[in-house]
Amino acid sequence: MAATITKIEAQKRKGRYNIYLDGAYAFPVSEDVLIKFQIFKGMEVDDQLQETIKKADQVSKLYSRAIDFLAHNLRTEFEVREKLLTLSEDEDAIKEVIDRLKDQRLVDDQHYAQSYVVTVIRGRKNGPAWIRNHLKTKHIPEAMIDNTLTELFNPELQLEIASEGAVKNIKLKKNDSLKMVQNKTKNLLAQRGFSFDIASQAVQSVDLDEFAERDSEIIDKLAKRYSRKYAKYQGYEREQRLKQALYAKGFSMDDIQGAIERLAE
Repeated sequence: MAATITKIEAQKRKGRYNIYLDGAYAFPVSEDVLIKFQIFKGMEVDDQLQETIKKADQVSKLYSRAIDFLAHNLRTEFEVREKLLTLSEDEDAIKEVIDRLKDQRLVDDQHYAQSYVVTVIRGRKNGPAWIRNHLKTKHIPEAMIDNTLTELFNPELQLEIASEGAVKNIKLKKNDSLKMVQNKTKNLLAQRGFSFDIASQAVQSVDLDEFAERDSEIIDKLAKRYSRKYAKYQGYEREQRLKQALYAKGFSMDDIQGAIERLAE
């Protein structure tokens, strides 16, 4: 049964209109739906057309919310879908909105992945595994992640950034042995997403002569400190505790034995 549009009333909210059929309020529509269906006063609409218009308006509202969601940050298809699912259970409408956004390149997982990789590289701190973990949480396809990393973050660049991080970290380690400095730096780089191979190369590329030269000074200082700490022990037990404490600091047994002999003198 057809009804006649008797009134089209603008809402206080810009771009929204109320439609009246046969003198009674029927449903709201957005401006783009109004234009798309060429709705006008006096137009006759049957039940099927009403449902079509209402569904189109639902899609229009979801699209507007999606645009708001995308206004300040790049989003993946997964993120947009999750957001729309909080607003509607209509899977068909959500799919229609996402397809429209993808057609307009407003949702583009490839672009998101490339942008994120470039941002991390510019930060000169984190490595590929860090990037991979982030992109996986955003449900970026594995193959897309692989291709993007291969294209933008080659091993040479990884080593360059890892080496910068190694130098900065090593400069902070003023009271650690050379071995300890190396191990801590490798672990830090691994935590930041660099492979063990890249982390090892980065540490090896740093000039560590300064640390090698001052190891004896550091171990002698620590040996005196631990000697006082374990003063209540005698003989073999005291020496073993002293060795264990220094070994835990990353010194070799040869260096430890030399420090103990110097301490005895």
